[in-house]
Amino acid sequence: MSVPFFDEETYENSSDHGTCYSIDHAGEVPINGRVFVDMAEHTVLGDGGYERRPKIVFRFFGLSVHGRWLGAPVSTAAFHPSWSDHQPGIPMLSLGEPGHVVIEVGRLLTDQPSHIQQAVHTVLAALSHRFLTDLRVAQYRQTHAAQHCDRASRAQELAEMRKDIARLRYHQARIAADAADALVAAVRRKSSS
Repeated sequence: MSVPFFDEETYENSSDHGTCYSIDHAGEVPINGRVFVDMAEHTVLGDGGYERRPKIVFRFFGLSVHGRWLGAPVSTAAFHPSWSDHQPGIPMLSLGEPGHVVIEVGRLLTDQPSHIQQAVHTVLAALSHRFLTDLRVAQYRQTHAAQHCDRASRAQELAEMRKDIARLRYHQARIAADAADALVAAVRRKSSS
């Protein structure tokens, strides 16, 4: 099955790491519409715990397949490294890591006939390959790693501040306890004399 023509409209989607494509009917894939493509992440269970990998969210507008109006469905494509236990998908290389893309056509499309689902799947596979090999994936991961580092730094600063407050409260409580002990000792000395 041939792949339809995509015209990228980078300024239509205002998200930091997203874009917009106009899809025009071409050859064997009679599909038209616009799709906003945005980066997301999903987690994959690895040896050392959970690891984040790229995921793409496709939001269609005015989607028409084989002349059938489908409206505005949402689909996803998630990259799974080859070492993961996830079901196989379309083999590909993303940021130098071998793996496969698992496409979910979405709830609004699962009730459609198989030839419509296949046409949408073909478009999603082509867009996924284009998008997951793009610089935006690396920039997205860089941005999120920097944000994670920033959150961890703020959490550490907050923990240190709480520790300092606890230390000050303990110091004040210790002063109050020492003063109370001294008061009791003074009262005992006075009453014994």
